[in-house]
Amino acid sequence: MAVVGYMRISEDEVVPGRQEDDLNVAACERIYVDHVTGSRGRREQLSAAVDSLREGDVFVVTRLDRLGGTVAEVVELMAELDRRGVAFRSLEDGIDELGAYGRFFFRAAVSLADHERTVQAEPARALEKRRQEARARRRGRAALSRHRLQIARDMLADDAPLADVARHLGVPVRQLREGLDADTAQLDDDGGGRSGRGPRA
Repeated sequence: MAVVGYMRISEDEVVPGRQEDDLNVAACERIYVDHVTGSRGRREQLSAAVDSLREGDVFVVTRLDRLGGTVAEVVELMAELDRRGVAFRSLEDGIDELGAYGRFFFRAAVSLADHERTVQAEPARALEKRRQEARARRRGRAALSRHRLQIARDMLADDAPLADVARHLGVPVRQLREGLDADTAQLDDDGGGRSGRGPRA
């Protein structure tokens, strides 16, 4: 088991060495350091620290805000540590996954991350469903060509049930009925005619 520390030092840090002292007291074997300005600065060493962690390791920071980023990003980091089997400690916040409160906080953070991913995925799933439905409608319309409609009329003329005809053509009954009605109306407008019976359920 390795104890890995991380510290983020900003330009306005009052006591720059305090984080390192606290992490050393926490028995950190390795300490990764980012020098950034603001919460949105690059955190290359944070990524390096997380990549170095293995199952059973402990990841330590002095405070949660040392992780920077947004609340959602911090919560996602908690979930990533959980997936890796890594314990988390935040010294000044009193969060220690090895203790009861720490475990509660950690699990709550992981649950929030899972919920966030689900919420973000819902619009994408809904959009993909609408796209699939649109593609299905286009395929259905393309399938009901004049030639296929004539096949349907010939089968209906031989007393085949409408449901069997639709199944043979691979289209819904409602779509076949609407296609036949529209084709009949078009033929009437053109002054032509078509032999064969109409749809029979």
